[in-house]
Amino acid sequence: MFRVNKGVDRPPQVLGIRGMNFLMVLAGAAVGLLMVSTIIMIVTGWSGLWCYGAYLIALIFLYGQLVRISRVHGERGMARTQGRARQPKLVLVRSSRVFKQLRHEGAK
Repeated sequence: MFRVNKGVDRPPQVLGIRGMNFLMVLAGAAVGLLMVSTIIMIVTGWSGLWCYGAYLIALIFLYGQLVRISRVHGERGMARTQGRARQPKLVLVRSSRVFKQLRHEGAK
């Protein structure tokens, strides 16, 4: 079926995507897009050929983006990007007490 290249200390690599995070996103997106295309087909009455064709185009586009991101950022790139987004952009310190405590601890 698909060649999975995995060594002892290596992350899983399937079809050019490295790391479990990227593979889980691809699998979730495939299922989600399939459900959305099926709902659109039922609600609008469009042909299944058009809906599933749009599904395949969207999935191929997403796959290409994930391969590019995986190649650029590596195995843990998604977690690193999410971690950077959670860091505060600015830390406000309204009291000098913090710096006074640091100065006294440094003198010991």
